Amino acid sequence: MLSAEVSWRCEPGINRAYVWLSDGTVVGYRDLDTSRDHVADPAHQQLVDAVLAEWTASTGVPCATNPCEPEPPDLTTSGMRGWWRRRRARRTYEHESRSYNRWRAEHPLWRIPTDPPHGGWRDLVRNDPGQSLWEHLGGLPVPPRHAPTAMREERAWSVGASGEETVATELARIARGSSWRFLHSVPVGTMGSDIDHVLIGPGGVFTINTKALRNAKIWIASNTFMVNGHRQPYLRNSRHEADRATKLLSAAVGRATRVHAVIAVVDPREITVREPPADVTVLTRRDLPRWARDLPPVLDAEAVEAVFNVARRSTTWR
Repeated sequence: MLSAEVSWRCEPGINRAYVWLSDGTVVGYRDLDTSRDHVADPAHQQLVDAVLAEWTASTGVPCATNPCEPEPPDLTTSGMRGWWRRRRARRTYEHESRSYNRWRAEHPLWRIPTDPPHGGWRDLVRNDPGQSLWEHLGGLPVPPRHAPTAMREERAWSVGASGEETVATELARIARGSSWRFLHSVPVGTMGSDIDHVLIGPGGVFTINTKALRNAKIWIASNTFMVNGHRQPYLRNSRHEADRATKLLSAAVGRATRVHAVIAVVDPREITVREPPADVTVLTRRDLPRWARDLPPVLDAEAVEAVFNVARRSTTWR
């Protein structure tokens, strides 16, 4: 079954939203500066209207229907005589500015998918947190009653996906109003594996492995990660994930791009760290914003955008 997607093309003199089907067929585009539609077939007009209405409502793409940044009032005009009118104008402007800034912070331009219909790659900003887990869960058969093993499996997938959504909320806090960027559910290779989250910003490039271990007791040493007394391969897996991302991003960017591994634990009961791993950062999901804020800067804004613009392409990770 075909589905419709939207991609944004913004160049000097061009500000368009293209509607295309999942088979690569372009059904039309809208000039976002004039709100005029250019549809290949009039029969597709209703589809274009419906898809673009939802798309423009959920993104912050500059267009004629989006809020505009308010302009400060001219307090020298004749209509501004009287201190109460000037005060009211200033307060109105301050209120409108706060509302616009909140709206813009929630709709960063880098979150708008830009993949072309026939470009051969998919923009990974489209991916939702826990997407691969939810898709796997949706493909499982409904467990029969009194089948505890099947029910435990279903719950494990659901808890893992919810954990990734929880970490995604913290990443959104990190990126809000800053130069940090993130991606979720990044597919790597052709065997169905993925990276839970990729975080790119002034502090560096990180792969984040989410572990939903609510109320668990965690014990950590340099090469040991134990959950409720049982050894787990989380450190080894995270190292491998970061090393693989380092090779792929370095090749795509064209220069050495070091990726550091992070394990984000969701709401454990306690974490005991006997010896911190040298090459893997382990922290709770609530500590992520403070940890990112305290990182020393290693990438400037131009480098962040260069790495992110490569990382968001699906072809980078194949």
